[in-house]
Amino acid sequence: MKQNTTTMMYKIIEGSSPNEITKKVNELINEGWKPIGSHQVVIRREQNRFSGQQHMDTLNQLEYTQTLIKEVQKNVIEVDVSFYHPNDDETQKVYDEEGMREEFEYKLDCIIKNAGL
Repeated sequence: MKQNTTTMMYKIIEGSSPNEITKKVNELINEGWKPIGSHQVVIRREQNRFSGQQHMDTLNQLEYTQTLIKEVQKNVIEVDVSFYHPNDDETQKVYDEEGMREEFEYKLDCIIKNAGL
């Protein structure tokens, strides 16, 4: 039986300038995150400036956002389901728990040796 061994993580980052959001996105890409879709820009704050009663200009404070995802591998040891047929009766299946346990212990031992534990 094969289990799903990955999960997905989701993150939205924000910045106040193109340079800031670019720096943050590049750092996260180096950590395995992947941008999805394009970045977004919204006006976070608007301030109208006047000289007396006359409107002169509007200052806009922008916010840049980017959505990122990351696939995370779970540590899973897969073991084949083993069974045997008692008395060579092909209609009866009995799980070989000892064989499955031996396979699991062998794979775990290989992981421990490769990890240097």
